[in-house]
Amino acid sequence: MATRISQLHRPIAAAASSISRTTSNTTIRQLRDTLGQLRIGSGNAAVEGRRHASVKSQGAYKLRDSSTIPKKLGAKKSGDSYVITGNIIFKQRGTKWYAGENCGMGRDHTIFALASGYVKYYRDPAKHPKRQYIGVVFDKQDVLPYHAHAMRKRRLNMVAAPVPPPQPLPALSASGIPNQVVRPGYGRRPHPRDERVIRLRQDGSYAYAEESWRLGTLVRTEKRKMGSRRVAMKHRRRKAKAIALEMRAEREDKIARRKEALDAQRTAKARKMREYRARRAAEGAGAVGTGGGEGPAAKPSPPTAEA
Repeated sequence: MATRISQLHRPIAAAASSISRTTSNTTIRQLRDTLGQLRIGSGNAAVEGRRHASVKSQGAYKLRDSSTIPKKLGAKKSGDSYVITGNIIFKQRGTKWYAGENCGMGRDHTIFALASGYVKYYRDPAKHPKRQYIGVVFDKQDVLPYHAHAMRKRRLNMVAAPVPPPQPLPALSASGIPNQVVRPGYGRRPHPRDERVIRLRQDGSYAYAEESWRLGTLVRTEKRKMGSRRVAMKHRRRKAKAIALEMRAEREDKIARRKEALDAQRTAKARKMREYRARRAAEGAGAVGTGGGEGPAAKPSPPTAEA
């Protein structure tokens, strides 16, 4: 009996105590004595009816957004790493690092190498007390920053070589024909780029040919894509403006040539009319001086201006 009562929880004990209305006082007294012997207290968890969690608790669970594009920021080259021109050394948002010796910074604050060499991370208190710099040196043993009055180190990759002056070309060849023929462009004021220079071939064929690099300038290749839509529209407006100015110049040139032709026609007509009047006046003066009885001479028709 004691074992069964010890297995009871607090709600069951309360239910058992409610039997006092229907049971006798002797049974109730015996039940109370038995429960008192169990020494129910805080140490007996089974009798108290303590309840434990059946599911383990956890923090807030969030699904990470996997659709974002990774930025891949940070260092791409460590210290003393060898880089070539154009290699990206550090990608960042903002200026955590600044471009130092032989390095440049892009518009998105990416630091890249301007020369081949070894990467160095350093500080330069002479420039700024807190800024951090990234530089490239030619010798791995060099330490940045250089001394204030140290000799500047540059890698030009150039060798001094004498450049012979071009030999002047004679105007006439050995056979007596010109070595070079220049054909200017069209219009009253031709542009220098429209000028074509044709040279005599030196293979004895007596043929003229244009130089290869001049032929290449006549070919219009497709331009590369611009960096952004704004830059592309800027170049497009500039090109449209240049075309409009060129068309306007051609139109003005055409109008000027037409005006010159009309002025030349008017000048020729006026000159012929003056000659006609002078001739009529001379004929009239000759007729009055002779005083002959002959009738008036037939009037010559006035000259007509040729188109």
